[in-house]
Amino acid sequence: MYDPFSKAFYRKNRQKLKGHLDKDSMALLFSNHKMPRNGDQFFSFRQNSDLFYLSGIEQEGTILVIEKETDYLFIEEPNSRTSLWEGDQLTRDQAENLSGIENIRWIRQFDDIMEKLLRSKKKIGFNTDIKLNAGGLRSPDEVYLERFRSQYPFHGFFNLRSILSELRLRKEPEEIDAMQKAISITGQAMNRIFKTLKPGISEKELEAEITHEFILRHSNGFAFEPIVASGKNATVLHYNKNNDVCRDNELLLLDFGAEYRNYAADITRTLPVNGRFTTRQKECYQAVLEVMEAVQKEIKLGITIKELNDKVKEQLIEKHIQLGLYKRKDMENNENPIWKNYFPHGVSHFIGLDVHDYGDKNVILDKGMVISWEPGIYIPEENMGIRIEDDILVDTPPVNMSSGIPKEMKELEELIQEVNK
Repeated sequence: MYDPFSKAFYRKNRQKLKGHLDKDSMALLFSNHKMPRNGDQFFSFRQNSDLFYLSGIEQEGTILVIEKETDYLFIEEPNSRTSLWEGDQLTRDQAENLSGIENIRWIRQFDDIMEKLLRSKKKIGFNTDIKLNAGGLRSPDEVYLERFRSQYPFHGFFNLRSILSELRLRKEPEEIDAMQKAISITGQAMNRIFKTLKPGISEKELEAEITHEFILRHSNGFAFEPIVASGKNATVLHYNKNNDVCRDNELLLLDFGAEYRNYAADITRTLPVNGRFTTRQKECYQAVLEVMEAVQKEIKLGITIKELNDKVKEQLIEKHIQLGLYKRKDMENNENPIWKNYFPHGVSHFIGLDVHDYGDKNVILDKGMVISWEPGIYIPEENMGIRIEDDILVDTPPVNMSSGIPKEMKELEELIQEVNK
């Protein structure tokens, strides 16, 4: 399996974080819990994205300690029982080779070592909000924060999230390679749909085809719950029941992405189930595609997602009016803007280790950031939802990382008609 990462990558990420730490402070990060499913079963383990970003370790029961001068990694000590039931755990040498951290300790040593380390520290950074909310399932970061506050009442505590958010926004070449691989796998799954789609097939069968391709290509699986939405289902933005039937003359909206080495893809295509767009479907699809391509040219250094949203909104409003969805005079109600009935979501979000990665709509775009690009039109009264989405690397000019996945109507029709002949 292709792996773009090396221990040098994780060392570099830790060095970035150290640039934000004082000599009298340290950062603590904890692996995710294994989440119980039922009985003695657990959901598949997915590592905390920040801990992975800084260490490359994908094993539960892991704690990372970062100081200005030194790093420590605490892992579970391998034992024969765990090896028998779950497979081998990392040895110290393996953990060092993965992470580039020399100080590898067993988790049972954590309390004693921390007690010594904190004698020379005044501030401790946790990867969570310092103001803990009452109730609910607590992450390991929250559990340890509460404990440390009790044990070390004279220390200061700060939130690492704002630092890590800034660091993770700009992707290193290795991260871009991993995302490009995730996008490539997603494109291969989309090609499988082109060869399978026909009237009468179920949404669940199509989801199975995607899953088949993801497993075949050594993906981690879905980066998020897939949307396989035919007909009116496509007007539900986060529809993921995927249990309906694809009908003749309807459109199918597919929104899914592979995860590769924990990095996400997020692609949407809207396809004619029988391989032919109707005249009305063509009008609406072309409207979305034209706005997508026109405003994509505005993705450049120094702009924000909010500004891009505003540009897309203005152009979509013109398309809505041209398509007869409403008249210009209907826009006089500012409290409930009518255009939102047909485009209720934003046009972009950041992508990386999480499909909705760190960063909000007011972040100024800079080289190395990766964003989604996804205008759409949703018309429930016509049982039609259209969204087209690509993944864009911010650069001069912007790079469409998913340009190889077809979206022009003529090409889509030709690809799908092959199976419908």
